[in-house]
Amino acid sequence: MFRSKSILLILITLSFIISCDGLKIPKNVFETSERAKYERSFSGADSLLTQWKASLSSASASQLKIKDGTSLLINSDQLKSDAVGYLMDLKKGDLLLVETASTLPDKKIFVDLLDPASGSEMMKSQIIEDNLFSKPVETDGLHKVIVQPEIGYGSQLKIKIYTQPSLQFPVAGKGNKNVQSFWGASRDGGGRSHEGVDIFAPKGTPVVAVADGYITRTGNQGLGGKQVWLRDDEVGNSHYYAHLDSILTEGGRKVKTGDTLGLVGNTGNAAGGATHLHFGIYSTGGAVDPYPFIRERSVPKFISPTTSEKFSGKNLKSGSSLRSGSGNEYEVLSTVSSKIQTTVIAVHGIWFHVKTIDGKEGFVKGSQIEK
Repeated sequence: MFRSKSILLILITLSFIISCDGLKIPKNVFETSERAKYERSFSGADSLLTQWKASLSSASASQLKIKDGTSLLINSDQLKSDAVGYLMDLKKGDLLLVETASTLPDKKIFVDLLDPASGSEMMKSQIIEDNLFSKPVETDGLHKVIVQPEIGYGSQLKIKIYTQPSLQFPVAGKGNKNVQSFWGASRDGGGRSHEGVDIFAPKGTPVVAVADGYITRTGNQGLGGKQVWLRDDEVGNSHYYAHLDSILTEGGRKVKTGDTLGLVGNTGNAAGGATHLHFGIYSTGGAVDPYPFIRERSVPKFISPTTSEKFSGKNLKSGSSLRSGSGNEYEVLSTVSSKIQTTVIAVHGIWFHVKTIDGKEGFVKGSQIEK
């Protein structure tokens, strides 16, 4: 009986992975994270690996916050094992980037991203390659960004954590200032809300493909007038272009990012009004705010080269307040009642990310640290 059950279990398993096309292993069944691979291959002392993993857990629990466009200089003394973890407010459609200025290309730097919708489950760790990590953001909310060099990294690390649009701007030669009607604005006297953004431009201005994909349909009907629908190859979202003066593509056509799809106009219910493109995005759950996908933003600069003197402080002055972020607008997490030994983990302008000897972390002004 036991043998029969075992054979039955094997047959069920085989039926799961075998199709009429032959043997097919489920995608990613044998894949694991870069962090797990590194831990398996690490040949140093067990104590170092234990400390390295404990630092990841500490960074995962951190409630410190950073803004989009933060540049940090991380303490070389801490790079033997320490990770830094910060909460960052992100929007669906942002492209998150973590950029380094590492001078040690043979050393690994790991990035983990904790999505607010995934609970305590972490995304598989990835390695920064060619000094850059990028990841499209799929949900709105506070995300945890964790950066951790491999054990014994042994050098100061400059990093920038920022976002960029995940799609090209849909009107050629235009930008943020041309968006004058946003997601959720009232329409028809409050009868409906705006499911997109309006980008104002002269009649005849080219509208372009925001991503590689194919044209699912075109037409001239309803509120949108002359319109084009583009489905992208990467995610499968549908991108809607409306009120066009002319359509310069056709259904079923493959397009590349930047290809011209039509010209700005005021057809449909925009007739007689200012010429503009209504641009919308529809995902599997319906319409989403397209602005984070296309909003142009500046790229921060790396912190200027510095000496180790910034990290040489040993004590936090009495009365110093540890804040949740690098600015007076952030909440005070704790205030030290007397001078206490501390370690500087990272520098962000005049604000230092520190950890006291009793385990408290926060941002303080550099003037609050003494040797």
